[in-house]
Amino acid sequence: MLSTPLVSIVLATYNRSAILAHAIESVRGSTLDHWELIVVGDCCTDDTAAVVAGFDDPRISFVNLPQNVGEQSGPNNEGVRRARGQYLAFLNHDDLYFPDHLQAAIGHLEATTSDLVWSSILTAIPVPPEDLARGRWRMRLYGVTLTDVYDPRVFVFASAWLMRRDLADRVGPWRHAHEAFVTPSQDWIFRAWKSGARLTRLPHPSVLAIPGGARKGSYVTPPGEEHAYFVQRMREDPRGLREQALASAAVEGEREARAYRLGRALLSLVGRPLASVAERLGYHPYAPLFALRHGRRGNLVNTIRRTNGLSRLRRR
Repeated sequence: MLSTPLVSIVLATYNRSAILAHAIESVRGSTLDHWELIVVGDCCTDDTAAVVAGFDDPRISFVNLPQNVGEQSGPNNEGVRRARGQYLAFLNHDDLYFPDHLQAAIGHLEATTSDLVWSSILTAIPVPPEDLARGRWRMRLYGVTLTDVYDPRVFVFASAWLMRRDLADRVGPWRHAHEAFVTPSQDWIFRAWKSGARLTRLPHPSVLAIPGGARKGSYVTPPGEEHAYFVQRMREDPRGLREQALASAAVEGEREARAYRLGRALLSLVGRPLASVAERLGYHPYAPLFALRHGRRGNLVNTIRRTNGLSRLRRR
């Protein structure tokens, strides 16, 4: 058994071994090396086990669940159960850590005496392969709140979180998608916030996401070149990549603000009061909106799965 790691990283995965390899490589490129990576397969049936073993790194372990859960809650709960570190982090199998992510997050957590910190996250917008080859890619920036503390109206990717290990015990396990109108990750962090935990944002983005949920058929078609491209850029010049990505996200954000300003203003007239009522009743502020848009609990995740090319979740 290795000495107790400083941070345990839980990585849930399902049948995307080629993409998974890039996520693992991003962890291994961290400036902080006293970590353990717990890869949890959601009953994987491909060569995921062999890919993980191929790294031959004693800090990396793999466990494959005997039954498919269909989303992150089951694998993440198993990973948390096995975690031994003083700190706990998560990484989606299609996301990438910048080399300074873990070190910066732990430093900010301690400096602010927070229970959990998160990084705003640079998210690659799908572009044609020929544009990517020419370096003509686009980014959005997610996870930015009006202040540096958590706001449940802002989506914060789980890949961006780092927390004290005891917070996971205090809040409890991730709930299955069928138990909430929002995704399991947003349900969990909302519950952490409602418990009184101190949640604060890092001053700079330190995670890059290439989300499968925004790429039609991502689970049933061979992976493209996006991950390989960004991993190489991150390896060669992480600072330059981040600066270029931030510049792209600034332009994209201004374009979207101009295009949708009126529509968002009208939506807020109805949405904000409804969200406030939901929050006062103990529900996530987006629960009414997603209930109206998707129907019963779990259907938001089913919509994402349909985009990915997967079947609907089996109701529990």
